Amino acid sequence: MSVAVEAALAGQKIIWGAPVYDQARVAFDETRRAVGDIATPNLSRVTWDFPMTGGQIIFRSLDNPDNVRGHTADGVVIDEAADVSPVAWHESLRPMLIDTGGWAWIIGTPKGLNWFHEGFRNALSRDDSMAMSAPTLGAAIEGGKLVRRPHPLENPNVPWSEIEHLFNTMPERSFRQEILAEFLSSDGAVFRGVDQILIHDTPYPREHAGHLTVAGVDWGQQNDFTAISVFCCTCKREVFLDRFNKIDWHFQRGRLLSIIQDWQVRDTLCEINSIGSPNLEALQREAPIEISSKVKPVIRGFQTTMRSKGDIIRALSLAIEKKTAYFLYDEIAKYELISYEATISEAGNTKYSAVEGSHDDTVIARALALNAAEKYWVIRPTLTEAINKELPATWQDAYLDKLNNQDPVLAQYYYDARRATYEEIKTEKLNKRRPSVDYSGDPDMGAGRDGWSE
Repeated sequence: MSVAVEAALAGQKIIWGAPVYDQARVAFDETRRAVGDIATPNLSRVTWDFPMTGGQIIFRSLDNPDNVRGHTADGVVIDEAADVSPVAWHESLRPMLIDTGGWAWIIGTPKGLNWFHEGFRNALSRDDSMAMSAPTLGAAIEGGKLVRRPHPLENPNVPWSEIEHLFNTMPERSFRQEILAEFLSSDGAVFRGVDQILIHDTPYPREHAGHLTVAGVDWGQQNDFTAISVFCCTCKREVFLDRFNKIDWHFQRGRLLSIIQDWQVRDTLCEINSIGSPNLEALQREAPIEISSKVKPVIRGFQTTMRSKGDIIRALSLAIEKKTAYFLYDEIAKYELISYEATISEAGNTKYSAVEGSHDDTVIARALALNAAEKYWVIRPTLTEAINKELPATWQDAYLDKLNNQDPVLAQYYYDARRATYEEIKTEKLNKRRPSVDYSGDPDMGAGRDGWSE
């Protein structure tokens, strides 16, 4: 708070942003104690004005990034940044600092490896930035035990006994994140190795002329975004990515059709839960009569259910992990992938979604594009993956790996229960294999896999 107040006393205009209104209001109320009678509150505009210097602190919630559009600022404070959408920083707050050469103070408790983590990591290596990590009270976990390690930025008013109590009653992961302020990868993270499949270039349609291209579209209009991903099956990479909102359906359809024409897209797969059949039918009517080689582009609908969504997300996750598909680098899209998570219900069902407060538009668009590509480009599974596909959900490796972190005894019970079935399916697959297939990289067969085929 002192950073914002001192800047306002120097005549600067500061924006204080928080994930939701209640958190912004807390900061507004705390400012009263910091400024005394040298500033005047404006309750309707939620600002503190400093008449002697002309400075001002504007408090805004960032659950809708557009809440801060239209302002200029000499400085920005983002409180509890890990719970704020990256869109608020990259598309609203960061651009407004260009004209003023302003500064940003981004603070909060870690929450996975999201945009807040990336900014913290980048600040460590920049000459014009700094990054600090402050535990509630300095400590370290060594050999499963909590050890006192004084830290210069710790809170001296917190008794060590309270930290010991929290260590003994909280999950270690929660303790590391909430008390020691450590950035930890999410156990439920769906996409791993994202940095290895991102391409830093700007392809042009002429470079892929004659190639077979497909597209995936996730629609949005007001709060959500429409995302369009164009994928080249020939090059096994994404060649175009767009993301926008607050455009009426007519213009959105026109933009998509223009992209189809520019990139000579053969097959487009559109999520239709939000736009409905009438919009899809309008798209199909308005589609170009033909693209190259007198081929009429196909525009298909995709109905998203828990099961169908799981299928396309798992396929995208596998392609990223195995590096069988590559995607364009985009700051927002990268963090949608990194923060995307899977949660397992008590019934054993897996739900895939963006973390609270974030979007998944580019994730779904890319998953749909890859699904469309599979019609023309087959990604062969490994032997282990082929076996898992025929096992019940609660016997599959992905489920048991997560269960093993929560209940190792129950996980081992499932491993033992599936053993005979697993070996039976494995034997059947091996007896059916083609002579040309190389299993050498499969975990069950040795090193250097090329793929499985039936």
